[in-house]
Amino acid sequence: MFRTTPNRVNYACFVRSGQASEEAFEAFGKEAATYEQNYSHDAGRYPDHVYRLRIFQDLLSALRPTTVLDAGCGSGVPLVTLLDSGYDAYGFDRSTDMVAATRQRLASANHSPTRVFEGDLDKFTNPIGKPFDAIVGLGSVYYTSDTSTTIRVLTEQVRDDGAVIFSLRNQLFSLCSLNEYSADFLLKEIYPIQATEGKVRNELIKFFAARFPKLDVNKLFENVDERNIRSKLHNPLTVEAELLIPNGLVLTGLYYYHFHALPPIFEHTHQQLFYELSSEREIPTDWRGLVSASCFVVHATKRR
Repeated sequence: MFRTTPNRVNYACFVRSGQASEEAFEAFGKEAATYEQNYSHDAGRYPDHVYRLRIFQDLLSALRPTTVLDAGCGSGVPLVTLLDSGYDAYGFDRSTDMVAATRQRLASANHSPTRVFEGDLDKFTNPIGKPFDAIVGLGSVYYTSDTSTTIRVLTEQVRDDGAVIFSLRNQLFSLCSLNEYSADFLLKEIYPIQATEGKVRNELIKFFAARFPKLDVNKLFENVDERNIRSKLHNPLTVEAELLIPNGLVLTGLYYYHFHALPPIFEHTHQQLFYELSSEREIPTDWRGLVSASCFVVHATKRR
C-alpha cells in the first residue's frame, strides 16, 4: 500500500514550519461560499470543525455569558449557532468574503447582519463599547504572526473573570504522526540538531530520514502546511507559561479534538475506517489527546 521515496539528506526535508507564503484569511476567503461544509459530517473530510464547535458550545453553556465575541468568525456558522443559543453575540473576520458570507447567513437565520464586521485579530473595534463576558476563537488565533500578541489584544476586550477560549494546533501530535513532523519535532526539541555539525550531523539526518521516509501516496487533500498557509503549532504543556500568564490569564482547562486513531496517512488510504475509529475517540478529556489529537481548545480566565 505504501511506497517510499528517498528523502534528501538535508534537514530542510523535515521542516514543516516557517515556509508559508499565504495568509489564512486570503486562502480561506476564497472558500467563503463553501466553507460551511466544514461543519458537516458529510463534507468528504473528517468533521473536526463539528467536534471543535461542540467543545465551545459545552464550555459556554457551563459559563452562561451574556455577551460573546467570535474572533475570526469565518463564514458565520459558529456565530449563528451562538445567536440561536441566546447569546448576545458578535463576530468579525479579516476576509471581506467571509464577512459577506456571514451577513447572508445571519439574514437567512433572521439575525441582524450588523452582528458581523470586518476586523483584524490584532486590531479591531469593540462593537458594544464595553468588555465582553467571553471571547472565542475557533481555528483563528494560530494563523496570526504572533499568537501572544493576538491573545493580549483579545484579553483586553474581555471583562475581569471573563473567558478567553481559543483553539490551537497541537505540537505534541508530532510524536504520533510518524512522518516529517515527527522528525522535525524530535530534531528541534529532543535531539537538537543545531548542536551538531559535520559527520555527526549528517549521520543524525540520515538516521531520521531512514525512519521517516517520504511516502509516495496520492493524498485526498492537502493540509494547511502543504498549502503554504501560515500557521503555528503550540505545546499544550507550555501554553500556560508562554501565552496565558504573560497576558493576564489563568488556565481553566484544555480540551482535545481531531483525534487520530490511526497515523494521519491512513486518512488518505483507508478514509472510512480512519473516520470511524477516530470519531469514537472524540472525547475532549481523553488523555490520549495530548499526543494523538492534532488540535486542542484552551479555556482561560482573565485575572482581576
